[in-house]
Amino acid sequence: MTPVRPPPPHERHRGQPDLRAALIGCHLLLAVSLSAQTPPAPASQQPGPVVEDSLSPDVIEAEPIEEVTDERAALDEAIRNQLQAVFDRVPRLAAVDVAVDAGVVRLEGTVVSAELRSRAAELATGMDGVLFVDNRIRESTSLEEQLAPTWARLRELGYGFVAKLPLLVVAGLIVGLAIVFGWLLSRWGGPAFLRTRNPFLQGLVRRFLQGAVLLVGVVVALDLLDAAALVGAVVGTAGLAGLALGFAFKDIVENYLAGTILAFRQPFAKNDHIRVDTFEGKVVRLTPRETILMTLEGNHVRLPNALIFRSPLTNFTRNPLRRVQFEAGLGANDDLAKARDVAVETLGEMEGVLATPPPEALIRDLADSTVTMRFSAWVDQRNSEFDRVRSEAIRLVKLRLEEAGLTLPSPEYLLHIDRRATAAGREPSPTEPAAHDLTQADVSVDRSVDEQIESDRRLSEESDLLEGDAPADS
Repeated sequence: MTPVRPPPPHERHRGQPDLRAALIGCHLLLAVSLSAQTPPAPASQQPGPVVEDSLSPDVIEAEPIEEVTDERAALDEAIRNQLQAVFDRVPRLAAVDVAVDAGVVRLEGTVVSAELRSRAAELATGMDGVLFVDNRIRESTSLEEQLAPTWARLRELGYGFVAKLPLLVVAGLIVGLAIVFGWLLSRWGGPAFLRTRNPFLQGLVRRFLQGAVLLVGVVVALDLLDAAALVGAVVGTAGLAGLALGFAFKDIVENYLAGTILAFRQPFAKNDHIRVDTFEGKVVRLTPRETILMTLEGNHVRLPNALIFRSPLTNFTRNPLRRVQFEAGLGANDDLAKARDVAVETLGEMEGVLATPPPEALIRDLADSTVTMRFSAWVDQRNSEFDRVRSEAIRLVKLRLEEAGLTLPSPEYLLHIDRRATAAGREPSPTEPAAHDLTQADVSVDRSVDEQIESDRRLSEESDLLEGDAPADS
């Protein structure tokens, strides 16, 4: 006689009578009756005392499955109808079919993603009376089904765009009015306290006013479209992007920042003769990233703005008055007062040398065989070329000192022997001094480099932050 297996607990539903205890009792009675009918084994063959487990796995596996009652069938049908109704109302789950048998839910059909497959199983598991879910839903590989949600979303966006088209027109008009008003405000230049002679600062104030008005118009338009939250997201993203780019392009950002400061302070103007580090030349233009110089030899030199900002800068043009200085060595037996008077008189008579401040001659050093004297005079660079004045000053002072009988000894000593005079028993006659031209050469301003710079400005399309005369440093 085959024992009857009690149903497992997870297959019972609410309202079904608990038959577990009754089945266990019947099983025990059946075991006792079988043991009474079996003859006892010999004592030598009888095993030790055995305790039989009425719930052993072998016994349970042999038990038959409980039949589904009408109450259970009605509950299964209710579960199926409810789940199927839910799936039919969700477009992406409409292809799923539901079957319920004794509390076991079987789902079949296709969906477009694994997420929908898991979601369908979660919905079935959450139903009252469901004991197990057999999920047989497959993911669809059809391109049409995969693209269907995307096309649906695009259609929704299109309908939304058409619905908000009047608001978009109004928002566009607001932004357009902000652009026009900002342009008019930039032409005005702002209130008097914001106006300045610095052209770069004027442009900065105008761009700030124009940008502020445009920003207000964009914010109002976005608020009208119920998209004001987009502003915060864009600003936050721009801030993070700017920080990342700042670290990635540190040198470039440094040059642009230095160019902005140089354009604001204007330490030099166009055509100024400057020296930065070991580079010297005249300023062609100042761009946001670099400064272009033209050397006195006519070569272009591009210097990073950061280098100019960090390095000492000498501007030879900012002060139009510049001092010419040079030194000469006089003989130890020469009349130094006479040499000073001759040099000062010569410099005072030169064209291009200013009478005020007056020229000077100062004794600088006393060497073994010479006395070093420094001569200086002031030149107005707007009317005379500095290097030409210096060249002529050295030439004329040397000739006048020699004419006055003053020696300019050389550190080298030359010995000249006239063998014919020595043989005749007479002293050699001194060599006649050669006649020198005391006419002063041209010392006018050299405009050759300036003309090349102007030609370069006309041909180049680079931006220039130097406009007009540079103001004094602040």
